[in-house]
Amino acid sequence: MDQWLYALHCLNGVLFFYLITSVCLRGHSREVDDQASLMPFADDPAVAQRVEQAIGKPVPAVKPDVALEA
Repeated sequence: MDQWLYALHCLNGVLFFYLITSVCLRGHSREVDDQASLMPFADDPAVAQRVEQAIGKPVPAVKPDVALEA
C-alpha cells in the first residue's frame, strides 16, 4: 500500500510541475523568447553585429557603461 501511495505522490508532483510550467509559459510569445535568447550578445556591439549577420535578426546592441570598462 505504501508503494501505491508513494507512486501517487510522485505522479501528483510531476502533474503539478507540468501544470505550473505550462501556465507560466502560456504568457510568452515567440518574439519575447527570441529577444531573450539574444540578450547575451547585446553588451558587445561587435559580437551583436556578427550574430545579426549570421541569423538575420536584429540584435539590440548596447554599449556597456563607462564605469564597467575599467
